[in-house]
Amino acid sequence: MMTVMQNSPNKPAAQSRKEATHERIVEVATRAIRRSGYAGTGVADIMKEAGLTHGGFYAHFASRDALLAEAGDRAGAEASLIHI
Repeated sequence: MMTVMQNSPNKPAAQSRKEATHERIVEVATRAIRRSGYAGTGVADIMKEAGLTHGGFYAHFASRDALLAEAGDRAGAEASLIHI
């Protein structure tokens, strides 16, 4: 029996995996910011918790600050939803 992966015809499987990995990194970073604050949140710890290599980080983000900005925006948006 052959398994067929279903992806959007315009989005290759590799792109979907990259997006899922990017999302996982942001989710882990968001939790880390809540737990340890910005100063206590490091790339190596985030990547370890996400189950990824430190070197793989730069395929998704230009810098730690870029990741923390995206994760901080997400944390703020989630906090706003709680107060609605």
